[in-house]
Amino acid sequence: MNLKEVMEKSLSPFDSYYALLNLKSSKVIVEKEGKEIVGFAELKVNGNAGIIFYLGVLPCYRGRGIGKRLVKRAEDYFVRNGLGISLASTRDWNKVAVSLFTSLGYKIFKEDEVRFSVIELLNAYDDNLILCKELKKGGESCEIFIIGY
Repeated sequence: MNLKEVMEKSLSPFDSYYALLNLKSSKVIVEKEGKEIVGFAELKVNGNAGIIFYLGVLPCYRGRGIGKRLVKRAEDYFVRNGLGISLASTRDWNKVAVSLFTSLGYKIFKEDEVRFSVIELLNAYDDNLILCKELKKGGESCEIFIIGY
């Protein structure tokens, strides 16, 4: 299965459309079982922030820690590139995503707590939760980046 098929099978039609649309301007990391792609993370960089733009795991491979490995690999990529913050967004009903990110130390901010420029940066117009993790000690805090104070 190729990356396009994994995106289409692991995301909603709406999300897979935008994930595929943004492929050319994103860094993509994949997880494989043998030679087959079973999950991916689509990453972007903006200033001091690394963005996990999309994260997907094929349904039959969920619950095996693949999403967690992808998020950790994304964070490693951001740190290697000198970034201080990792960002993602989701919907409050996506309990699996919320649990995954909070288990890895991400702070949750509701959309009405966040500067609109952050919503724009994440293209999170349909999401109501912003997830943030500080990657460097003594670096910019999530509160300063997300809220502005």
